Amino acid sequence: NQTESGGRAMDSATNRKELLKLYTPMEFACSVAYKYCKDGANVFCGVGLSLLPAQLAQKTFAPDVSIIYEGGSIGSVAVGRIPWGIDDTVIQVNAECQTDVLSTLGWLVQTGRVHLTYLGAAQCDRYGNLNTTLYGDDYTRPAARVSGSGGGHDLAVGSQNFVVIMNHREDRIVDKLDYQTSPGFCDGGTSRWDKWGLSGGGPLAICTDLAVLTPNPVSRELEIAAIYPFTTLEEVKERTGFPIRIAAGFKVVEPPTAEEIKILREQLDVTGDFTGWKKLFA
Repeated sequence: NQTESGGRAMDSATNRKELLKLYTPMEFACSVAYKYCKDGANVFCGVGLSLLPAQLAQKTFAPDVSIIYEGGSIGSVAVGRIPWGIDDTVIQVNAECQTDVLSTLGWLVQTGRVHLTYLGAAQCDRYGNLNTTLYGDDYTRPAARVSGSGGGHDLAVGSQNFVVIMNHREDRIVDKLDYQTSPGFCDGGTSRWDKWGLSGGGPLAICTDLAVLTPNPVSRELEIAAIYPFTTLEEVKERTGFPIRIAAGFKVVEPPTAEEIKILREQLDVTGDFTGWKKLFA
C-alpha cells in the first residue's frame, strides 16, 4: 500500500543520509575497484584516485602485487602516504627497480606483462573509450583542457585489462566523447581486435561515485553491474548520458569494511585530497 511504499522510501532516504555520514562516494569506488587486483599480479597505476586501489590491495589481500608507476618505480610500497603522482619519493625509496618511462610503457606494457591498470578519466563512452584531453568540440579552442594522455593511451592498448575510477555525471559518462584519448572497446563487439588490431583486453569495469559499470560480454556496451546503497538505479540512469541497461547478476554493493576505511584514511589518503573524507568528517 501507499503507506508501506512511502515508509520504504523514507527508510531509503534515511539510510542514504546515514551512510554518507560514514563514507564518501569515492571510498565506495575504491573499495570496489581494488578487488579487481590479484595477488602476484603486475599492476600499473595512473595518477589521482587511480593510485589508491592497488595500494589498498597491497596492504590487505594482495601483499605480493607488484605496482608499476609510469615514472619508472616498480615493486615499491608507498611510505607514509599515497604518492602525489607517478614520480614521488614515497614510491622511490623502497622500489625493487627504478627504471624509465620507455621501459615501463614499452617493454612491460606493450609486451603484455601488465595484468591490470587503474586509470582515471574525464569522460567515458558507452564502449569504455576514454577522454583525458579536453572538453568541447574544438581542439584548438576547447571549453577546457584536462590532463592529456600521458601514458593512458599506451596502457589502455597494452594492458591485459584496465579499471577506471571516475565521477558519474551525464556529461562524464557519455554517448559520444568530446575527444577520444584512449581506446576501450572502440565501436563495440570485437572491433577493438578485429577492426583496429589492438592488443590487451579492454576495460573490466568503470567504478564511479554512484555505481559499477561493466561491459556486456557480447556487445561490450557498458551496463549497470552494481549500485551503492546510498543511490538508486533511477539516479544512475538519469546521470548517464545514454540509455543504459542493467547487467545480469546486478547487485547492491556492501559498504567498505572498517579495515578498508582505516587503511585508506590512516595509511594512504591521509590528507583526504583524493576521496574527500577529511573535508567531510575531520
